[in-house]
Amino acid sequence: MEPTKELLFTYFAGQATSVQQKVIGEWLMRPASRETYFQWLDEWERSFPQYAPDLARHLDQYRQRLDNPAIEPPRFLRSLPEASRPFGHPGRWLVAASLAFILSAGGWIFRKPLLYKTITTGSYQLRSLDLPDGSTVALNSNSSLQMPRIGYGWFSRRVSLTGDAVFDVKHLSTHQPFVVQATNGLEVEVLGTEFSVRSRTSHAEIVLKRGKVNLHYAPVDRATQNLLMKPGDRVRLDEKGALQLQKQTDTTRFAHWRYRLFSFNNTSLRDVVNQIRVVFGVDVQLANPALARRKLTGTIRAGSSDELAEALAELLNLKLSHRDQNLIFSTPTEIPITQ
Repeated sequence: MEPTKELLFTYFAGQATSVQQKVIGEWLMRPASRETYFQWLDEWERSFPQYAPDLARHLDQYRQRLDNPAIEPPRFLRSLPEASRPFGHPGRWLVAASLAFILSAGGWIFRKPLLYKTITTGSYQLRSLDLPDGSTVALNSNSSLQMPRIGYGWFSRRVSLTGDAVFDVKHLSTHQPFVVQATNGLEVEVLGTEFSVRSRTSHAEIVLKRGKVNLHYAPVDRATQNLLMKPGDRVRLDEKGALQLQKQTDTTRFAHWRYRLFSFNNTSLRDVVNQIRVVFGVDVQLANPALARRKLTGTIRAGSSDELAEALAELLNLKLSHRDQNLIFSTPTEIPITQ
């Protein structure tokens, strides 16, 4: 059953019956309903404010005091009467009205932080999270996860990710889906499974270890597409909405960053350098642009950017040097960058 705007307004006013509340609760379990809910909530709050100050009248009084200061001395220069004034005094109502206006405006401006909780990690920081529904999330370095503060597990199980994370999603008896919103409009919808998501500005990547997930993505100038992933599938979506599917990938290397294992499979040094920047927050330079095309295959355990860089230099027969906080790769015969 689709609740009407009038029913929602009754609910916002605290006059909905238990049956009506149940209807609204079931409607809000659908992710597409939440935006409509907040739109109507905003409309109701604007139509039925808790207090509507007469700003025009108070501003006019204030201008009169500025134009005619001799008529009534400023209140802060007058001596206080022995009997305290009741709170209903117009001046105090003006202060209360001003505070109410500021608080209501501030609540609207900071609406997102009030409604959503964001968990972030810094450079070379890992974090494990237990969600209220029993699901778990492992966050990689320089990543953030956003989730609703209220209604998670009842209204929906929808989170937003920037960075890298591994999700182990618990299946609920209500069959409520778990949705991860990633970059470029990509949505990963699951019922109960383990998968990793990489959500960066340039691309998004999903690797499914077990279970099933349904991807929703929108290619440029095309309608939203769906893709059902199976265990072992790896999907990459670029910033233009082009999707690449690789089947039967090696899941033994699944999210090795959790154990500080860096796995490469014919990976270019350009991509390796980008990983170092993302994980450790360290700038890496190549003295010769041709080095970016060098390829690497293997797994390296490294607890710091220096450990990883030194291992790479040894494997690829490169020279590693430091300048300020930067790492520089060059061939043994090249002169390192010094400026």
